[in-house]
Amino acid sequence: MKVRRFRFYAKREDLQAILEEFQSKFDVYYVPTYSDEGPVFFKDAAGLPDLGTNFFGSHQGNKQILAFSGTTACSWKEYRWSDHEKGGIRYTSLCDENIERIDIDLNGVYQETAIFPTETATMHYDNAAAKKLFDGLKKIVGRQSVKTVNGCFICKGAYEDKETYRFCTINIKSPEEYDLKVE
Repeated sequence: MKVRRFRFYAKREDLQAILEEFQSKFDVYYVPTYSDEGPVFFKDAAGLPDLGTNFFGSHQGNKQILAFSGTTACSWKEYRWSDHEKGGIRYTSLCDENIERIDIDLNGVYQETAIFPTETATMHYDNAAAKKLFDGLKKIVGRQSVKTVNGCFICKGAYEDKETYRFCTINIKSPEEYDLKVE
């Protein structure tokens, strides 16, 4: 198993342009990592509501989707959950069988003060389908970026607002010394 990942700072408009180009060049569909309604998929990630928004002030746990080639089936697992008040059934696409995919952890602007990186990764870079999707998206991001800092791509909209946003790497509560310095 070969793992590959890259990060890029992008505002909503940047993400829309990147995903639209990706969708036009590759036959892909997307699934959420978790679903309460059962197995679901969608073809247009560029039209997601709240795309380019970070909700929690952290680089993790915002909105993760998986991208599959149009010819690859996605497996789902059902699991039960409960807390002290209620319980139910949820579904997850994070299954061992789903190796022909890339994971996209969408991020963006947090409360107009900070921006967090979107991270794209694959745990199965040695799989031809996953490698093709990963390399294709990375090339698109590279073309649509204006700068690279410490291995992170900086897209046009994010770069234009470099004086407005902190380029957070971990958490909004982290000291500013941990931020990515974009000049």
